Order: sequence, then structure tokens, then C-alpha cells
Amino acid sequence: MRRDYEIKKEIVDTAHMMNTKGLVGTYEGNISVKHKDRLFLTPSGHSKELLTEGQIIVTDMKGELLEGQLKPTSENPMHIKCYELRPDINAVVHCHAPYSTAYAQAGIKLETNVSPEFLLLFGDIPIIPYGTPGTSNIVKGIEEYIQDYDVFLLEKHGVLAVGETALEAFSKTMSLEMLAQTEVIRKIITGGKSNPLTEKECRILLEKGRSNHGVKS
Repeated sequence: MRRDYEIKKEIVDTAHMMNTKGLVGTYEGNISVKHKDRLFLTPSGHSKELLTEGQIIVTDMKGELLEGQLKPTSENPMHIKCYELRPDINAVVHCHAPYSTAYAQAGIKLETNVSPEFLLLFGDIPIIPYGTPGTSNIVKGIEEYIQDYDVFLLEKHGVLAVGETALEAFSKTMSLEMLAQTEVIRKIITGGKSNPLTEKECRILLEKGRSNHGVKS
């Protein structure tokens, strides 16, 4: 059985890694971990770089505060919605990773079929239509995708990833950010030209089986 301190440490460690990797600004991004009928969440308006276990908030699955002196992340409704739709997940990570968020703000899909690794990791990166931050509407429409995908672009907003653990959701986010960064560099080098895998190449890869890191099998 996991102890509360271990869960809080997992969130803090993930927040520090997100900061180190440049996935969050000083006050941006939020992380949650579900344990039984409780949610452990990052607080609103506090630096991920300086986050401590004592600052982690605990709520019930309706968002009612159970533990903590700080205000829970304003994106709590988004986290709860993901858990309601995917009972198999135990962690949600949201951030404004620069390259991925640029695509989200522009409403432009990422080309995962230009790389064997990213085709196997993600298959596709759905874009969820814009919804008001701080409400469950921020992921309105995610029902169409969340049973098959673990990583999403939130239109005009940022990135969302779900997983078994906070570390797993962070790792998926980091992989997505590297894909977006590489795509930007490729477009600069080629003047916007693409060199996608052929249908045959894609079929051979997918027949070998997709990874669980981005696409739910």
C-alpha cells in the first residue's frame, strides 16, 4: 500500500523535473495523483521549482478539500473529468510546454508519421477543442479520444497527459515536446517540406506493435 508521503514525493519530484526540463513557467502547470477515493494535487499559484511535500493538497473525487492549507489547482475539474472517463489511470499532468503549446495555440496537428519512434509512441496526437480553463469544459470533447490516447493538445492552451503514475505522464509529455521541437527544426531546415513514412513503412511498424507510452493498447 502506498503511503501519503510517497505519493506527495512523487508529485514533487515530477514537478521539479518539469521545471528542470523547461515544461513549466514559475506558476504554470499542475499534477495530480489518484489514490483510492482521494486526489493529491499541486496547489494553485506556487512554483514547481520550489514545491514541497507539505504544499500538496488532498481532495475527494468531487474536489472538496480534505487536507492542506493552500488552494488546490484551478484545473482540478479537468483532472477529475479525466479520472471519471479513464478509471484505469492514476495520474494526470498538464503544462504549457513551449513547442507543444505553440502547436496547441495554432490548432495545428503534429506529424507523428515522420518518425518511427513517434509513430509507435503516439500514433496520433488529438487536439481537444478549446474550453474555458478552470472548468471541466477545458476537456469537453475528450470523451472521443481518451479511451485510445494518453496525450492531448488542448487548443489555444497547452498539453495534457495521463498515465499510471505522475512520472509516466511526465515522460509522455516530454516525448511530445521533443517531437514538437524536432518538427519545428525540420520545417526550418526544409522550408516546411515533409518526408513522411510511406503507408507500407507505417504498416510494417504498426504490425510490430505499438508502445504503451502514448497510445492506450
